[in-house]
Amino acid sequence: MKTKLLLTFIIFSTCFYSLHSQLTTDRPDQTESSLVLSKGHIQIETGISIEDSESNINTLFRIGIIDGIEMRINSNYLMNDDISFLKKSSFSDFEIGAKFKILDEDNYKTKIGLLTHLSIPTAPEIFSYNEYGLLSRVLISHDLKNDSQIGYNIGYNKYNNYDGQFIYTVAYGKSLGSFGVFFEIFGDESSNNSNLNFDSGITYLIDNDKQLDLSVGRGLNSDMFYIAAGFSIDIY
Repeated sequence: MKTKLLLTFIIFSTCFYSLHSQLTTDRPDQTESSLVLSKGHIQIETGISIEDSESNINTLFRIGIIDGIEMRINSNYLMNDDISFLKKSSFSDFEIGAKFKILDEDNYKTKIGLLTHLSIPTAPEIFSYNEYGLLSRVLISHDLKNDSQIGYNIGYNKYNNYDGQFIYTVAYGKSLGSFGVFFEIFGDESSNNSNLNFDSGITYLIDNDKQLDLSVGRGLNSDMFYIAAGFSIDIY
């Protein structure tokens, strides 16, 4: 059933192959944009993803503080009946960080950014890493012909008493007007675990400052499967 649903969604997405929105967000794909918010802009990106046993409401606050630097606060509210008999839902650890512009010139088709977050153990023990963590990525994108783009992230996550985790993503998107579509491969590697996943999604631009999104993802070497929907707004 999940396989049929995923194939149906991909076919539906392909119908919008040349459509896209113009609001640059860091959702719904796993690839973080290399573009930094302009000074004075505040962007709120939120959504819910639903898996078999867990749901997650993610909210990202992005604030353009000066040219080339944005501040970020990221939160996840988890709902999982399997985690604990005493508490079924809670915020997980909050992440506070920044995105920095490395290369973003109008005459260059390649854009580069750097993203780093500090994970703070603020959640109840069962929902927390119970350690501080540093989550960092290099963000790269290339503008292609016909209003399309490829972007990829390479990163490393490290918590004090946990093995380090290598992160990678590659996403292709194509745009025209108010709709958009993307296809993406993403995964992570650590000393005792390896995950490889695929997702695809559609975005719809309500106006220049508001965007809706819908996406699905599936594990290529696991049973992971999710459906996600979200909303983003830019405040100036």
